[in-house]
This record gives sequence, C-alpha cells and structure tokens, in this order.
Amino acid sequence: MGNVDRGAERQVLLGECESQSADQDVPLADEARPRMVADLARNDHEALVRFLMLRVGSKEEAREIAQEAYAKLLAFDRPGSIGFLAGYLWRTAANLAIDRRRQRTVRERFADREAQGEEKLAPSAERVAEGRQRLAIVERAIGELPPRCLEAFNLRVLEGMPFEDVGREMRISDRMAQMYVARALEYLQSCLDAADASGSHR
Repeated sequence: MGNVDRGAERQVLLGECESQSADQDVPLADEARPRMVADLARNDHEALVRFLMLRVGSKEEAREIAQEAYAKLLAFDRPGSIGFLAGYLWRTAANLAIDRRRQRTVRERFADREAQGEEKLAPSAERVAEGRQRLAIVERAIGELPPRCLEAFNLRVLEGMPFEDVGREMRISDRMAQMYVARALEYLQSCLDAADASGSHR
C-alpha cells in the first residue's frame, strides 16, 4: 500500500498519471470531458482516496474531497489533454486537502481559545455575590443623584444619546450636559470607593 501511495504522490508532483497511454496528450473537446472525468474516477478513485486519507486522516473526508475535485474538473473552462486533466485532478485534490487541514487547525485553535476563555471568565460564587452588591450600591447612588444630574445621566449613559442631543433635550449647552454627567459619574465612583474602604460590600 505504501508503494501505491508514493506513486500517487509522484503523480501529483509531476502532474500526470502513470496509467496514461502515449496518445493522451491529444486535446479533448468539451463534450468529451464528462466521459474522461468518469474514466478518471473509475481508474484512479481508490488511489486518490488513499492519497487524501494520508493527508486528512479520514476516509469519509477523503471521499468528500475527491468528489469536490471531480466537480472542479468538470467545471474547468479550459480545454486540455487527458494527461493534463488527470494532473489537474490530483493537484486540485491535494490543494483541497491542504485547505481542509488548515481550516481544521484554525477551528481547533479557536475552539481551544474559547474553552480557555470560558474557564477564565467563569465567575466564582463569591465574585457573583460581590458583583450583585456593587450593583446595588450603584443603583442606590443613582437614586440619590440631583434631578438634573440624573436626567443627564439617564439620557447619556443609559439611553446612549450624544451630548449634543442631551443638551437639546434638556435645553442646556453641550458643555453643561457633560458637566452634569461627569458629576453623576464622580458621585457613583465615590460611593463605590467608600464601600471598598469600609468593606461593606464584602
């Protein structure tokens, strides 16, 4: 089996099949191509699948790649000799196998990174409880904001309005809207800092 596979690999490198006869360099008409592809599939299919299995490690995937290579050969829009078409089939199959391996490697790396990221991001029960307590502090602080600061904060931070629209909505200048939001954020931060200092949120 090893000799057959090495022979198949030589066919890819040389762009020809050992089973071809001397008159196979005659250009083929387009209408003859389906018959020729069928002949190639019948004569070379098993060797081609074995060759692809060495590269992708799966017989089922190797068969899929072979079928895709046949389809590309049928869709090829340039005339060629039988020898040329056979070489094109093997080179196309080899390139498709390389692409499959590359895609699989990318998917596996991405899946590994996602799994690692999920492990890192998975919060402990203590961190969840801490987050809830800090959220309660922020919500309480928001309720303590002066009315104009609260309105500017809601429009800008919660509703995502640009400062220009916040100012227009509140009938104040953009700069004043920024000042109101800055004061609100400073107050929220001071409440969190105070809680951190006293340890009341732990």
